[in-house]
Amino acid sequence: MAVANVAFENLRAEMARNNITIKDMAEAANITRDTMGNKLSRKTPINLNEAFNITIKCFPGCDIWELFKELADEIRSKSAQA
Repeated sequence: MAVANVAFENLRAEMARNNITIKDMAEAANITRDTMGNKLSRKTPINLNEAFNITIKCFPGCDIWELFKELADEIRSKSAQA
């Protein structure tokens, strides 16, 4: 059986804990719900302003580095290779 590769596991866990919808996050980032869905599935990238707005407006007690851990890990990996 194949295991689903879920993008942004920590973010999605916080969404479930806090009853935050994709629409809520889309409004916080000032984008459409469909665009937010594409970003959460990593079809399109989340930019820094969107990540900050989502964190501040939807998850004020959370650490942006933990919510977007996959992106943080990619940045750290690229930095280490340079």
